[in-house]
Amino acid sequence: IYVLRHDPEKLGECPPVANNCREVLREPGCGCCLACALEKGTSCGIYTAHCATGLQCTPKPGDPRPLHSLTRGQAVCTEVEEEEGHLHNVVFSALSEELDHGSIHYLLGLNKPLDTADAAEAQESLKARVNAIQKKLTKQGPCHMELHVALDQITTSQQTMGEKFTTFYLPNCDKHGFYKAKQCETSLVGHTAHCWCVSAWNGKRIPGSSDVTGDGQCHQEVTH
Repeated sequence: IYVLRHDPEKLGECPPVANNCREVLREPGCGCCLACALEKGTSCGIYTAHCATGLQCTPKPGDPRPLHSLTRGQAVCTEVEEEEGHLHNVVFSALSEELDHGSIHYLLGLNKPLDTADAAEAQESLKARVNAIQKKLTKQGPCHMELHVALDQITTSQQTMGEKFTTFYLPNCDKHGFYKAKQCETSLVGHTAHCWCVSAWNGKRIPGSSDVTGDGQCHQEVTH
């Protein structure tokens, strides 16, 4: 039996946090280290520190390449009420909570800035990665297979339901393509996340288990 927790070795590698930080939050990635929260108007992206409480990382209004801006750290921390309907931002924020070698970020190469200087090439590079992930997801385990379907369903549901589409679920996968013990829904309207504990093999809820809070932990047998 194991408990989901932060790796002591990773904690030991964390850089110090500046004393003048107004707010300290867990950084993207493994979430082990702490970092200064970014203030309003600060440039941000998928792989940067999180925006401060009450702010979210969103592309600039009218940005023709919002995903490009998020991957390049060219989006901006804005007040939550100033922006509406940024589904892509919420999805990537949810995914970045569990950034590891089995995550969508890693498979797409979004855990680091794109290294090409030409914007058109960058877009084509990202498209190629998206196409490649379609193949990788079907080869790496049951969780990745479900995630592949879920991403398509989110796009379809958002188009058909519009503002009524407020909650979605993305499977939380480990690097082997199996399910992580804790699974959660994501809300677009700020509601508390609904989380539960599952079997690593099939993602089915563990019989008799109760819902867990956003900070709660799940216990699960080691299966791989």
